[in-house]
Amino acid sequence: MSAPEDAASGSAADPRPVEGVPCGCDEAVERLWEYVDSELGELDQQRVEAHLEECAPCLEEEHIEVVLKQLVRRCCKEEAPAALRMRIHEQLTVLRLRAGTAPEA
Repeated sequence: MSAPEDAASGSAADPRPVEGVPCGCDEAVERLWEYVDSELGELDQQRVEAHLEECAPCLEEEHIEVVLKQLVRRCCKEEAPAALRMRIHEQLTVLRLRAGTAPEA
């Protein structure tokens, strides 16, 4: 079996991802949150994307994750009270001054 075939079959002999070889369903579903949040490295992002292009059930799972993320974003738009935001800002300023770092603009 060649290296790409080993990677595609999930061979324990060489668990490293191979460029151009999609991951399997287990890995794709396990890494969906990272994929949806664009937190994967370039190779892993490409491998999950390639798998989703070929696998309708995993693509459906990805769609569910995207919808869930949008729902959470829409439902969590509450803003902290002004007094709380001010206290947090003051504490962060104190911590930065103690650490000797300038506040970010």
